[in-house]
Amino acid sequence: MESEIAGWLSVIFRLVHVIAGIMWIGNSILFTWMELNLIQPPDDKDEKNPNPDLLGHLDMLHGGGVFHLEKRIINPQAIPVPLHWFMWQSYTTWISGSLLLISVFYLHGGSSLMDGTKSPLGGFYPIGLSVGGIIGGWLIYDALWRTKLKEHKAIAVPLSLALILSAAWFYNQYFNGRAVYLQIGAMMGSCMTANVFSHIIRNQKKFMASLRAGLPHDPSYGKQAKLRSMHNHYITFPVLFLMLSAHFPQLTSATRNVPILGVIIVSLVMVKYLMNSRYYFRQWLVALFGTLIAACAAIACLLSTPTQPTPGAARVDPAIQEGAKLFLSQGCAACHQAGSAQLGPNLQGIFNSTQILADNSKIIVDEAYLRRSIKQPVLEIVKGYPPAMPPFAHLSEKQIEQLVAYLKSLK
Repeated sequence: MESEIAGWLSVIFRLVHVIAGIMWIGNSILFTWMELNLIQPPDDKDEKNPNPDLLGHLDMLHGGGVFHLEKRIINPQAIPVPLHWFMWQSYTTWISGSLLLISVFYLHGGSSLMDGTKSPLGGFYPIGLSVGGIIGGWLIYDALWRTKLKEHKAIAVPLSLALILSAAWFYNQYFNGRAVYLQIGAMMGSCMTANVFSHIIRNQKKFMASLRAGLPHDPSYGKQAKLRSMHNHYITFPVLFLMLSAHFPQLTSATRNVPILGVIIVSLVMVKYLMNSRYYFRQWLVALFGTLIAACAAIACLLSTPTQPTPGAARVDPAIQEGAKLFLSQGCAACHQAGSAQLGPNLQGIFNSTQILADNSKIIVDEAYLRRSIKQPVLEIVKGYPPAMPPFAHLSEKQIEQLVAYLKSLK
């Protein structure tokens, strides 16, 4: 019963998280698009501006009508009512994401974050590492962008990227690949929401308070809020990818998953930058596709280049190596990734273990069971897991042997 409740809560949290995230990121993209497309009022001295408070206007066709948008200085004596604020999409995304993180990863002591082949850490250390990274990541990022370096983006931006990759490298010493990507996504997403709470909304509240006090429109508040808003805007694509990274096990489980993460973040930020540059850079589309092609080529090289064996390391059986490749290429890692038991049984140390099936019978996991589970997985379902695994009858006997050899090697 408890597992069913947890399962339903996970479904609800995921749905709310995805919907709220789409709304939040959609707002970010739309408002930036409007900013870039605003028609500036005439600044020619010979041409009189009929509305000196006007900062820009825009007409948009949608739903069979024209929406007329104006961005203007607010007169303290005529504050618009109602005035719509945009913050709850961000807060809902973060709250639902936090609940999802707790229900999926933290409830069982964070064991599903860990990779037992990398570190023996147990207890509540995984949760501490994860929560500490989320809080510490925001404190470091916020401190960096409060310094004078914020005026030197050519230094601050690469430094921020280096800090993200350093965090990914650190967590890769303990967490499984899927958890590394999700952890970095949680850290970046939390920074985005903290930007909304601590800078964007706070400065807007100060701005509105000054207007209600009868003070003139002060653009300095808007400039401070816009800096963090643009940070959020440019990392929306990487955070979206990291939210969905569980669907890309061939990347999260790769040997060079951290360099691959770096390529993904840089390329997706560049893609967003090039999309925004279309209004003044004629070759933006060529550059955009060039960026995507270069990123794909770099990732392909990182996936295909063999790592140098550690001196004195034992030679790995070729069958195990081929089985590991099949495990990724066939999508097995999406549900059975080492250290994660969310959708399917944890396969770490599965061989020769005793498993309880859905009918409460017990079975010893031998080679015959592994073969049956690959070919006809719904015949013997491990208790607590849904019959969601598709049959892999298309695999040859040699490929099945290689997969079995790999599964037997997981200690």
